[in-house]
Amino acid sequence: MKAVPENCYVNLPLIYIYNQPEYLDLFIEKSIQPELGLDCFGNECLSKDWLQSIGDRLANAGLKCTVHLPFLDLKPASLNSAIRQASIDTLCGAFELAKIFSPERMVMHPSFTSWLEEPLFEISYKNCLEGIRLLSDSWPDHPVLCLENTYEYDPGPLLRIVEDLDRDNVGICFDAGHWHAFSKGSEKNDFDFWFDSFAPYLRHLHLHDNNGVKDEHLALGHGTMNWEHIISRVKELDPLPSMTLEPHNRDDFELSLKYFQEKIVPKLL
Repeated sequence: MKAVPENCYVNLPLIYIYNQPEYLDLFIEKSIQPELGLDCFGNECLSKDWLQSIGDRLANAGLKCTVHLPFLDLKPASLNSAIRQASIDTLCGAFELAKIFSPERMVMHPSFTSWLEEPLFEISYKNCLEGIRLLSDSWPDHPVLCLENTYEYDPGPLLRIVEDLDRDNVGICFDAGHWHAFSKGSEKNDFDFWFDSFAPYLRHLHLHDNNGVKDEHLALGHGTMNWEHIISRVKELDPLPSMTLEPHNRDDFELSLKYFQEKIVPKLL
């Protein structure tokens, strides 16, 4: 029996598997579907043979997955042409690697620099739009690519880019923890504004907790986020988006699963 519902996943960066193979064993043993993070600190964990072995083990266990594209040091919206091109090249390479896993969803950080003033922000926006268009064109029938909010001051840029792209296989991943900390949601108490803005394009959720100051990735229920309200809004969506729990250590992994199974799943299903 699976530990989480069919459309739910738990983050599992490839670097975790490379350094501690027992993490993959744990996911398979518990029938937990992973969101595979493709960021690695070296090419050794991006060997196609090694990646294929992971894909084969998941397939043999009957587990689906989602993929989180690389984001560390990447800026597809950069005003620096060399940085922008390197970012797009890296993301296109990751698209090729993602095919190994036949993911249900792919998640990407557009990484807007919200504090840029005009006309620089508009140039940055156009750079990002063109980069994502090139990325999407490189695999025309790719699984849904979900653009994730990170440091944005408001939902406008992300909403605009999805509407400008106007593709059925490009939507939004709403990271509630990023809203709460990075976008000052804990101070503004504007979850409904963000949720209502994203709702028409919301295809995936990232769920983790924090205390509103930094991106702590605490276990669900161990920060100050109002999960009762968040889940009540998510329940309004039909169909429900897929979702990924994002604990960053073994203790929070166990606590998040317990909270999710006991407090969230019964309200959603």
